[in-house]
Amino acid sequence: MKSVNLSGRIALIVTMLLLAQHGVASAFKATEIPEVSMRVKVRRVGGAAVTPEARFKLSFTGSAVIEFNGGEWSAWATLKREALEKGLESYPNSYNRQPQARFMATVAAVGKSEYPLYIDVETRLEGGEVSTMVAELINTSLGILVWRIGKEGELHIDTLAGYGRRVHAAAMEAAALAPENRPQKIVFGDRYIGGDGDAICQREGISRLCGLGFNAMHAVPRQFLECVRDGGISNLWGAVYSPPGYAFNFATNRHEVFREFVKKQVQGAINAGWERDEIVLWVTSDEPGWYYPAQYKSLNNDPLAMADFHSYLQQNGLKPKMLGAKRWSDVHLIGRKEYQTLGERRLYYWSNRFVPWASSRFFAEVTRAYEAELGEGFPIMVNFNNFMGRLYQPGAVGNNRDKKDPNAAMGQHDWLEFGRLRGSTCIATEDWFGDAMAPQWSFYATRLRSAGDYSGVGFGSLVIPRTSGQRPEGMAQKLLALVGQGAKNIKFFTFGPEYNFPQNCYDYNTAVYQPLSLGMGLVGRAEELLYPGRLATPEVALLMPQSAQLWDLEEMEVASGLMDVTNTDLFQGRMAYEAETYGLHLALQHSAIAVQAIDEESCISGRKDLGRFKVIYVTAPDLPQEAAAELLRWVRRGGTLVLTAGSGLFDRYHQPLAALSKAAGVVPENTVRPLLRGLGGIQESGKVVYGHTEATCFGEREKLTVGKATTLANFEDGTAALTANELGRGRVIRFAMFPGVCYRKSAGENIGGLPGGFTPLWRELITTPVREGGVVTPVEVDRSLIEAHALQSERGVALTLLNWSGAAQEGVKIVIRTGRLTQRVESVRKGELPFQTSEERSGNYTHSTVITLDMTDVDVLKIW
Repeated sequence: MKSVNLSGRIALIVTMLLLAQHGVASAFKATEIPEVSMRVKVRRVGGAAVTPEARFKLSFTGSAVIEFNGGEWSAWATLKREALEKGLESYPNSYNRQPQARFMATVAAVGKSEYPLYIDVETRLEGGEVSTMVAELINTSLGILVWRIGKEGELHIDTLAGYGRRVHAAAMEAAALAPENRPQKIVFGDRYIGGDGDAICQREGISRLCGLGFNAMHAVPRQFLECVRDGGISNLWGAVYSPPGYAFNFATNRHEVFREFVKKQVQGAINAGWERDEIVLWVTSDEPGWYYPAQYKSLNNDPLAMADFHSYLQQNGLKPKMLGAKRWSDVHLIGRKEYQTLGERRLYYWSNRFVPWASSRFFAEVTRAYEAELGEGFPIMVNFNNFMGRLYQPGAVGNNRDKKDPNAAMGQHDWLEFGRLRGSTCIATEDWFGDAMAPQWSFYATRLRSAGDYSGVGFGSLVIPRTSGQRPEGMAQKLLALVGQGAKNIKFFTFGPEYNFPQNCYDYNTAVYQPLSLGMGLVGRAEELLYPGRLATPEVALLMPQSAQLWDLEEMEVASGLMDVTNTDLFQGRMAYEAETYGLHLALQHSAIAVQAIDEESCISGRKDLGRFKVIYVTAPDLPQEAAAELLRWVRRGGTLVLTAGSGLFDRYHQPLAALSKAAGVVPENTVRPLLRGLGGIQESGKVVYGHTEATCFGEREKLTVGKATTLANFEDGTAALTANELGRGRVIRFAMFPGVCYRKSAGENIGGLPGGFTPLWRELITTPVREGGVVTPVEVDRSLIEAHALQSERGVALTLLNWSGAAQEGVKIVIRTGRLTQRVESVRKGELPFQTSEERSGNYTHSTVITLDMTDVDVLKIW
């Protein structure tokens, strides 16, 4: 496989996955397409006019070969009905859900061939459209496309280049950015996939794509490299599906193998015409994951893997006796239905923590090989598709061959552990959701940024424009949700065109061009502060559950219903305690409160990692005892710990843990750990009364016996819904429900294409611990549903504003806290703004600046 070519193995893997999910069928039925014919005339060969004596031949997918003279039209070549049907049943047409059908012709000289061939092309549909086009063939292949716009549109026919001119050109040219407004330093990469040998199609497609503002391009055929550079792009992003070993490699010579692997990839890019210093990003793995019990068997049969497993266990303070074994040779990886004793539960737990840990270490070693070749800190991207970051999914998930095995499960990387082990220098995920779910990118970005913070690396993303374009500024919001938290490398997947790489591309989605260009332009005009800017570590943390994953659906013989891989719905096939992390984040996001995601290791390390936080939210039902103990020490020093229903009741081996409930001054009488089947299926479960205000509660509830805690809110039946208990200089707050789930479920309206109608009381209950916990935020906004992130640098502050209300907002008052006196404030969209500034010593800040502005969906303020 060539180091810079994605079209082979990735195309195969992606299409196989899509086959499993959707089946195979062209959007066209053969009966919908009338007889298709074409003819050509060769005008020039190379640099010379063609002579009448020159002979050429034309073949059109299954038609007889037609010979003709230079300078004359060939006879009409007709696509036979049998060949048309076969073409629709073959890749790429069979996977194309758009009403498009690509058919291939060949044009060549009789005898020795010279190129390019400059030809005229005429195509026709029987009883329908006739089109004329020119082509410049650099090889024998010429693509012909039949398409329509929409389900009921007229049929059209043309060359691939003609399709580009008729469908892409006007929309892309209208969205083109002036070169001075395009991003230069924050990497925005895309890919143009040529479908035939027509140089016109390649040149024009590449040129249009460059105009949207991209500054990095995947490799193109060498003869079109100058076209990329002429379009203003002088950067390459490269990619390979996976490193040697895919996700694991325990061989003693693996480091030498990785180095040689990387050198060959980089040399391939150089051989393709790129300079070494033009390479700006490399994707080294896409959607890594593995299946159990197959992975157990593979590692258990590998002596080197077993040696590493035993070493890992020892590093975590374990001995064979603690794992139910007499000697290390008896200790092997086991699955979810292979434990009975406490020792075996320990072995099961650490078996399934070792596997993703070992894979993270593998990627860390691969990353070091890239850095040795391309420089320390060079962006090496690994892209995840487990959107909650689950390291373990019990059940016959995806294409697991052992679907009936009780130990069936899927393993992937825990994002935070991956970051902690420096698995890559650019941790990334993708979206695959529309503009209505654009706020979800902020949740992903928080977790990716936080993962990178553990080892001082960056993060990025794969944005999928084919799913966007429903709102005029939706794509711009997606991009600024990422860049606003510090993403420096964004790859778009992928322009295409769709007829070459179906179900992956966005070229046909012309509605997304303007929003995409808007977002790129906003970044480009604010890049001088966005690029050097860094987000100050928030004082509010959200613990991402880890140990709990191993005990989900424990009661099922063969688990089913839980799905993280490729599932963008955070309330469908999710444990409620996981969905709760998103709901809490959403309420904080809507209140302009930045959040840091943390892992269990942060809690175990105690003061070292927890000391910077003032409020921590915990939803996880299972926590290591050491983590619980350190959390309580942190509370006694003045922290505010917020617990939700079912949280902190068990240790890492799913054995009862009373410390957190005791500290909260309550005793839960029931265990709450539901699996959510979708937001629509979450039912009302009463009312919560807080003072003179009430809100509808959704989903399962705890019944709390209140000891020394103070009850802050009740359910309508008088039982405690929200309690608080003082502990040392801090306090522990416990919700007897899932307030984040309730907050998201309360949004029963659609306002401007976004969820709306959120119940303010839920947002107030979730954010009150922040307001009362002494948290100093760098930004305050005078109304809800506006997210604000401040990237700080020596030059000033880039303040990204994202309006998630779905309606334009007038007179938005913003307070920004800084360490220096503000000299000037500029809106990227509105120009220079008036402001008031004053000294205000609060936390690490010495000055505050007040700004008022009107805004639509997104803006960036440059504060000098």
